[in-house]
Amino acid sequence: MVANEENLIPFTSDQDREEAKKNGRLGGIASGKARREKATMKKRLEELLNSTDKKGRLYGDLVHLGLIANAIDKSKGGNPEAYKTIAKLLGEMDNIDNVRETPDIEIRIIDNSNLEKVMYEKN
Repeated sequence: MVANEENLIPFTSDQDREEAKKNGRLGGIASGKARREKATMKKRLEELLNSTDKKGRLYGDLVHLGLIANAIDKSKGGNPEAYKTIAKLLGEMDNIDNVRETPDIEIRIIDNSNLEKVMYEKN
């Protein structure tokens, strides 16, 4: 994560010890707030992914299915990261992170044109 340098107040020799201490305290408070917000967001996302729709399907399963379908779509366009993701999921390559070229794997696409309809079908 990169700091938002626009909001940083650099320590200068012009600042006295108390002012530097105050600025450090304010930074710590802001950091704690951001950490708590991130933890709350993660907790809510986990709750959502572990909940079910009206048909009793886990939302997490639907999200995973959507992510896989997205990787397949991107791999059809030649995206090497999508190939890596698919290869990892298939267990085709143990240490694929060190591969610089697109892995030579065969992907067979079955018509998934109604995937979105099925995922979000209302009943």
